[in-house]
Amino acid sequence: MKKIITVIVVALLAVLSVNAQEKKIKFNKGTLNICSSKNFKIEGYNGTEVIIKSLHEKRNIKISNLTYTYNSNSQLKKNRPLIGKISSNNARVYKTDSLIVSGSRNVFFARTNDSKKEGLKRLGKKQENKDLGIYFAIEEKEGELIFKDVTNGQFVMLSNESYLIKIPNSIKLNWDTSNCKKGSKTQAIFYSNKTSSLSNFNGEVELTTSLNNLKLTDVTGPVSINSIGGNVTVIFDKKLPLKLYSVYTNNGFIDITMPSNSDVNVEANAAAVYSNLDFNVLQDSESDGLQHMKLKLKRGKVKMKLEAGFGTVYLRKK
Repeated sequence: MKKIITVIVVALLAVLSVNAQEKKIKFNKGTLNICSSKNFKIEGYNGTEVIIKSLHEKRNIKISNLTYTYNSNSQLKKNRPLIGKISSNNARVYKTDSLIVSGSRNVFFARTNDSKKEGLKRLGKKQENKDLGIYFAIEEKEGELIFKDVTNGQFVMLSNESYLIKIPNSIKLNWDTSNCKKGSKTQAIFYSNKTSSLSNFNGEVELTTSLNNLKLTDVTGPVSINSIGGNVTVIFDKKLPLKLYSVYTNNGFIDITMPSNSDVNVEANAAAVYSNLDFNVLQDSESDGLQHMKLKLKRGKVKMKLEAGFGTVYLRKK
């Protein structure tokens, strides 16, 4: 015998909306410190502002007073998609011809109207960032701009957040996915299977990561990358390597594509080294299952030091 009770419930629904707005920060001299493991697509340009744009859907809370039917008969929930959970009681909402709430009769709701805020700007810096779909802290100091994850405790979580960041070529980029807390026991990692990227940047780069995969396109150097467990891909499409490249990854691969007229001196240590470029082999030795090579292309003006550990190094001709 089924039991149907009609109750008034208030439920919290998270509605996703695409955010197309940008945040602009005047900053063209000093260091941008990105202390975040979230997914970033960073582009260099000849400008004077750091520009942030969220590529994910913005979390927008909508609340409404609704009447739901509570049904204790589990048969009615068969083959019905679960569309949400409500309240600390872990109540479940199933999509049916009439909505059914299972497991809780005490849920609370609110309502917002996005059209009411058109032409207005949310006050308060933290609230303004959230309204733009930016869910990391932004701090400004003399000669330093900091993007930082806001976390408590040590954990790893999946994140669908993705950001496009445009940065002036005149600044230095220091990007650390360990939240810039070296040796700290308190650390949070926002893991994403998307590859973070940096492109068309001519400034100095220091990059430290643990799980994230990285892709650099037309980043001329100097570049220092320290990765544990991530893969590093470097592509020179319209530019050549001009300054020092130092890339270390413990368990991942290093994959570099460059024109045949690149002027580089490569020192590579890896389980294996592959290439279709016309390198002059200066040294080739093996020890402890690793291959140690010194390679020269043209005059060898720009130094590349590639340490892949038990990973593999690929050197490709564009």
